[in-house]
Amino acid sequence: MIRDYRAPRFSGGQGARRRERFPRLARLLKLFGVLLLLGGTTAGAWEGYRAVVHLPYFRVAEIQVEGNLQVAAQDIIAGLGLAAETSILEVDLRALARRVLENPWIKEASVRRRLPLSLTIRVVERMPEAVFIADRRYLLSADGVILSELDPEELPTLPTLRAAGPRRVSIGERILSSEMAQGLSVWRQFQLANALQGERAHEMAMAGDGSYVVNLGQRMPVIRLRAQDMEGQLRRLGAALSASGQALERFADVDLRFRDRVVFRPAGEALARP
Repeated sequence: MIRDYRAPRFSGGQGARRRERFPRLARLLKLFGVLLLLGGTTAGAWEGYRAVVHLPYFRVAEIQVEGNLQVAAQDIIAGLGLAAETSILEVDLRALARRVLENPWIKEASVRRRLPLSLTIRVVERMPEAVFIADRRYLLSADGVILSELDPEELPTLPTLRAAGPRRVSIGERILSSEMAQGLSVWRQFQLANALQGERAHEMAMAGDGSYVVNLGQRMPVIRLRAQDMEGQLRRLGAALSASGQALERFADVDLRFRDRVVFRPAGEALARP
């Protein structure tokens, strides 16, 4: 009789499961070691970069300002708020430009690096177009930004735009109400239309009914007009003066708000309400 003395084969068991578990653990340990190595290398590179960036050699040594006429370069540079040890490689150029724009006199700003150690700030400034009277007197830009407050002793040569009623405003505030935007538009149209005649508005006030009152200064009449059809109103004024044979300074008040006529009030007469 032939017997088979070979050990029986087992499809599984505790010993086999133990042998399978050790190679997995080894692979996990190896992967963990690789991750630690990569993390250490990255951290070391980052710390090395920071150490290089903060070397005294890379500190901002010069800041140049271009395009400024109204605002001193020192004031623009001070507004950046840069620390003395700031690195040229670390500055956020867009953030610096936003800081420059916090000055109401600055309309546009850009900042760029000029390696190795310089920054250049290029600005476009706002220009005052009128004196705006609200609760106080302010300088007003063409795009409706309150630039600064005027001292009572200051007498600027700029024309005056008066609000319809007292209101409180703050420096740097952009006044974009329809009333203000229309007032500035009327102001520019009137100045342009009268440039050839030599008459320049001294003060323009916004009336409660949506019309405007223009003061041309001493020995000149007050002109009342609407914001719409400025050219047509001034054309009717010229035709009426030509037909009457009188000079504009002979009148105290001229009302252009009517579509079919011009109302004159001679100097010395009481103002009649139309």
